[in-house]
Amino acid sequence: MVNGKLRLPTTPPGSLAVPRTPPSVSLAHRTAGGRVRLRCPALRNRPERAQAAERHLGAVPGVRTAEVRATTGSVILQLAGPLSDAEVLAAVQATLAAPSCRTRPRATRRAAETGPAWHGLSAEEALTRVATDATTGLSDEEARARLARLGANRLPGGAQRSQAAMLAEQFQSLPVAMLLGSAAVSVATGGAADAAATIAVVLINAALGYVTEGQAEASISKLMDSSEEAVTVLRDGTARTLPARELVPGDLVEMHAGRVIAADARLVAARRLRVDESALTGETLPVTKLPDAQVDEEAPLGERPTMLHSGTLVAEGEGRAVVVATGPRTVAARIAEISERATRPRAPVETELDRMGGVLAKLAFGACGVFLGIGWLRGMSLAEMLKDSLALAVAAVPEGLPVVATTTMSLGLRRMERRGVLVRRVDTVESLGALQILCLDKTGTLTRNRLEVVEVLAGPHPDDPEIEGAREMLMQAAALNSEAEAGQDGAEGSSATERALLERALTAGVDVAALRAARPLEALHERRPERPYMVTQHGGAGPAVFVKGAPEAVLAQCAALWDGTPLDDALRSRILAANDLLAARPARVLAFAAGDAPPEDGVPRAMRWLGIMAMVDPLRPGARDFIAAMHRAGLRTIMITGDQAATAAAIARELDLAQGGPLRIIDSPEVAAMDPALLGGVAAQAHVFSRVSAAQKLAIVQALQQSGAVVGMTGDGVNDGPALKAANVGIAMGASGTDLARDVANVVIRDDELETLVDAIAQGRAVYRNIRRALEFLIATNLSEILVGMVEAAHGPGEIESPMELLWINLVSDVLPGLGLALADPDPDAMTRPPRAPDEPVIPPEHFRRMTLDAGTIAAASLVSHFVGLARFGPGPQTRAMTFLSLSLGQLAYALTCQRSDPAKLRLERLFANRNLDGALVISGGLAVLPFFVPGLRRLLRIAPLDAGAMTVGLLGAAAPAGAVLARRGVTFLPETVEVKPCATS
Repeated sequence: MVNGKLRLPTTPPGSLAVPRTPPSVSLAHRTAGGRVRLRCPALRNRPERAQAAERHLGAVPGVRTAEVRATTGSVILQLAGPLSDAEVLAAVQATLAAPSCRTRPRATRRAAETGPAWHGLSAEEALTRVATDATTGLSDEEARARLARLGANRLPGGAQRSQAAMLAEQFQSLPVAMLLGSAAVSVATGGAADAAATIAVVLINAALGYVTEGQAEASISKLMDSSEEAVTVLRDGTARTLPARELVPGDLVEMHAGRVIAADARLVAARRLRVDESALTGETLPVTKLPDAQVDEEAPLGERPTMLHSGTLVAEGEGRAVVVATGPRTVAARIAEISERATRPRAPVETELDRMGGVLAKLAFGACGVFLGIGWLRGMSLAEMLKDSLALAVAAVPEGLPVVATTTMSLGLRRMERRGVLVRRVDTVESLGALQILCLDKTGTLTRNRLEVVEVLAGPHPDDPEIEGAREMLMQAAALNSEAEAGQDGAEGSSATERALLERALTAGVDVAALRAARPLEALHERRPERPYMVTQHGGAGPAVFVKGAPEAVLAQCAALWDGTPLDDALRSRILAANDLLAARPARVLAFAAGDAPPEDGVPRAMRWLGIMAMVDPLRPGARDFIAAMHRAGLRTIMITGDQAATAAAIARELDLAQGGPLRIIDSPEVAAMDPALLGGVAAQAHVFSRVSAAQKLAIVQALQQSGAVVGMTGDGVNDGPALKAANVGIAMGASGTDLARDVANVVIRDDELETLVDAIAQGRAVYRNIRRALEFLIATNLSEILVGMVEAAHGPGEIESPMELLWINLVSDVLPGLGLALADPDPDAMTRPPRAPDEPVIPPEHFRRMTLDAGTIAAASLVSHFVGLARFGPGPQTRAMTFLSLSLGQLAYALTCQRSDPAKLRLERLFANRNLDGALVISGGLAVLPFFVPGLRRLLRIAPLDAGAMTVGLLGAAAPAGAVLARRGVTFLPETVEVKPCATS
C-alpha cells in the first residue's frame, strides 16, 4: 500500500498476474449542464476510501453533489459553479492526498484474528514463512509430517446436543420440578398410586418433547453438506488431486472457476481471478484478486485482494496460492469460535412459565401452611395433617401445565415442519411469536445471491426508440462474447456475470449451440485493468468482432450506432446518461458493440454501438410481501449486510424497509467508532447497517437485546453465524446456507422461502395466546380446588378430598381440555396486532383478578354440593362423590368460557367452534363419570355411588359456574367482528 493505493508490478503478457493499474485521475466526460465524470483507479475496489473521497468532494466549493463508485473507480460531480477541467482535476487529486481520505478506520482487522497478517506480506515472504518451494511445492514426506503435527483441514464442529442432554433438558423446568416434588411427598406419605400417576405425567411430557426435538435435529442434519471438496495440489513438482482435509500450510494449490476454496491461502499468481466472498463478508459482487497488490496490515476482511479464504468460491479466472492456514486456524474457523461463545437468551415462554411456577409453588406452600395451622388448632395428628396437606399441594400444582405447554409447542413445531420451517427446540416455536425486531441479512436471504439481467437497452437511452436490429444482435453478442456454456438447466461455468448474460440470451430464444457452431471463436482478448473489456473475433457471416465491457470504455471505441448513425457528443451524452441511470439502481452495467475491423493489440476499432445490459442480485420472490407482512404484524425490520451502502440502500428502498419514511443507514466505521452503550438505541432506529463484519453483526443483535427487545436474525453465511447464535431466534437458509449457519441457528427454512416465516410467526403467536388461555384455565380450576379444600379443612375433619381424587380431577379436567384450548387455530387478527411486550406477564393482573372470581364461582357451586352431601350423608365417600362430580364437571364446562383471553370477544356461537376442545370435553367428561361405573376406580378415589337426587345436585353444581361466568361476561349472540389496524413500527 503506497498512499492508500494498490501497487502492482508490471508483468509479461500471458503470465498469471495482473498488470499495473494506472494511478492517474482522468476526465472521462463533461456535459454542458455541469455534470462531470472522472476516472480514478486509486478508488476502484476501495469502498472506505471512496466514501471518504465522496464526503470531501461534496464539501468542495463549486460542487453541488458528489458520487464515488468504488466498483468502477468513477467520480461523478454535479457542479454548481464555473469550475474549469483543471480545477476539477486538482480538487480530486487534492482530495486523494488528504490524510483523512488516505487512512481507513482501524477497528475491523485484528478483532478476531491472531498470527501473521498474511495479506500484508509479499508472495515471496509468505512462501518463506511457510517454508515451501515456489515451483515444486512441499514434498510428500514433509506434507505428511505437517498433517500429523497440525491435524486435518477441518473446521471444528459445533457442540451438538447429545441425546442424553436433550432428554435431561425435558426435566429442567420449574413446573416439572414441582410435579417431581409432589411425587416424592406422595411416596413419603404412603401414596404410591398418587406418585405413580404424577410420574407418568412427567414421563409423557418428557417423551413428547424429546421425540419432537430429536426429529427436528435429524431433519436439520440431513441438510448439512457431508461432501468433501477435492483440491489440486502441487507436491514434489507434480500436480495431484487430494481431499481437502489433507491440505497443510505450505501446499501450493491451483484454483479455477467453480472451485470452493478449502483453506486460507496467500495468492501467488492469478489470471482474471475473481472470488465470491459473500459467505464471509456479505459482499454481493465477486472480488478481484491481485497477487502483487500491497495491502495494509489493518485492512478489513473484504479488502484483501492478495488473500483467498476458506469457504469462499472462485467465480472467474484461475490462480495459484500457497496455503497459510488450515482447519481451526482459518478466518472462517475464528468466526465459528465467535459463534460458539455467543449465548442465546431463554425463550420468553420458558421464563414466564418458570415465573408462574414459582407463584404456584408459593401458593401451594401457603395453602399447606394455613392448613397445618388449622390442623394444629384442631388437635389433628401429624400423619393426618401431612396427608391432607398433600391433598392441597396436589390441588395447587397444575399437573396438566407441562404436558399442555410441551404438546402445544410440539404440535406447532410439527405444523411448521410441514410448511418447510424446521425448529430445533419446542420453546422456539413461541419465541417466533414474541419477535419484536427481525434483523435480515441481505445477500442470499433477501436476495438470491446471483446476478440477473433486469434491463436491456438496445438504443442510446430508455426514452429513445430502439435501433432496428440492435436487440437481436445484442443477444448474439451476449452469446458469442462469453466463456459461459449453455447446459440443460441454463447457463453454466465461468462467472456469475457471464452466466447472467448468457441466460438472458437463452431466454430471448438464441440457439447458443447453433450460433457458436456457425460463428466459431477465432481469437479472444481478455479484460485488463487498462482495457476493461473483452474482445472476441469470430468466423462466419456477420460482424467479425464483438466487444463487452465497461460502457465508457466500449463507447470510446465506437464510431456509430448499430444502424450507422454517427456518434456525436449529444448521442454519447445520452448513452452515458443511460449508463448513470442504470448504475444508480445500483446495477452492474456492461456495454456491447460489434464491428468488422480486427483489433490492434486487443484494442477494437471503428465499432458500432449495440446497447447495454444491467444486472442486479434480484430480490427473492415474495421478499416484498414478506417485509410488508412483518410491518403489518408490528415487527421492526433491519437489514444487516456486508454489502456496500449504496447497494443496501437500493434494496432497502425496493423493500420499503422505512415504510415511506426517510431511510436511516449506518455504515461499518460508524459502528466501530460507536460507544457500545449507545448502539442499542441507535440500532433500534436504523433501517440498514452496511459493510458490517461478523463481530459487528453480533454486537448489533446483542445491543438490541440489551435494550429489552426480542430479536430474530436471518442469514445464510459464515459471517452470519455469531449473530444467528446470539439472537433469540436464529433463522438460517436450508437450501443455500452454509453448514455453520444451519448448525448454530435454532430455525432452518428448508427451501429458503421467507414467506413461510409469516405462517411460522403467526403459529408462534397462536401458541403463546393458546398457552395463556390454557394456563388461565388450569390456574383458575386448580385455585377452585384449593378454595374447596381450604373450606373443607376449616369446616371439619375428614371432609377434604383425597389426594388421588384431586389428582384424578386434575388429570381429567386439566390435560385434555387444556390441550383443546391450546390447539385452537390462530386468531384472525394474529398478524395484524403488534407483538407483546417482553416484560408482559403471561397472566396480566386484570386476568388474574378475573380468574380468581371464576375460581370462586366454581368453588362456591362445588361447596353447595359438598354441604348438601354433608347434610344427607355426613363426611364420607358419598359427600366426596358429590363434591367430585360438581368440581370435575364444573371445571370442564368452565373450559368453554376460556376460549378468548378478552371476554368481550367471546361469542356464544363460538363456544363450540373449537372441535379439538369439543372432543376433549367429551372424552374428559366420560373419564370424570367413569369411577361411578367402575368399582375399582371408586375404591382408589375413595368415593361411593350416588342416588338420583345426589346426582342431580352434583350436576347442577357443575352447570352453574359456567352459566354464571357467561352471564357475568355479558356473552351475546352478536357475530364476531375483527377490526384490522396497521401497526406502525418506524
